[in-house]
Amino acid sequence: MSGTIASLPLAGRQATLDVAAATHGLVIRTASGERDTLLGVDLDAVADHWLRGADVVATYEPDDPRRLRSTAMWRSHGSHAGVVSWEVVVSAQTSLLETEVAVAVRSDVAADSLLWSPVGDASQWRPITAAAALPERAAAILARRAESSCLIAVHPADARRIDIRHSAGRCGVTCRLFAAPLEKGVLLRSRVVAAIGPSAGDEAWADRTLRAFAASPPPLTT
Repeated sequence: MSGTIASLPLAGRQATLDVAAATHGLVIRTASGERDTLLGVDLDAVADHWLRGADVVATYEPDDPRRLRSTAMWRSHGSHAGVVSWEVVVSAQTSLLETEVAVAVRSDVAADSLLWSPVGDASQWRPITAAAALPERAAAILARRAESSCLIAVHPADARRIDIRHSAGRCGVTCRLFAAPLEKGVLLRSRVVAAIGPSAGDEAWADRTLRAFAASPPPLTT
């Protein structure tokens, strides 16, 4: 890690992360020269950052009426059978008796077509058409392009709402976390995973990634 910028492994290339610009998340150059941004968190005012093993951790204390103190931890899960994946764990707490909390994890990727999968039914991928709204029960998005596919999903145990914006061969995916108000002394935590793998057999490796993500134990601390 150099200053606020970290590099995470990506099968012959690198994903870069600037914790001082958390909204951009992991910045990745695709083989065709396009840029994907994955697992950006809409937080600013970084207060501290450090490495915990291979994990990149940063705390944020925005100066706004919500009095939120948030932590984001980006973790690489490495590459398995041609699929490389990462996870971001986001937590929030407040010094107020109660406050509204809305934190989003944002990604922007090249996408020719899109599939979605509901909570608890990872093997049932459905196409997303331009005219149709994304159902509220959507928990995972699979963006397809010629050279690869990209999976983005919120942990099925976490409260979330996913919004998408798809046009001109790009897709913005916004995972909105923490639906309930936050009380003093309570720590909210949520997890989002992103993975890039081959376009061939993408539903199969996406299912495997989602099953492993759903079964993974929650982090004790961030």
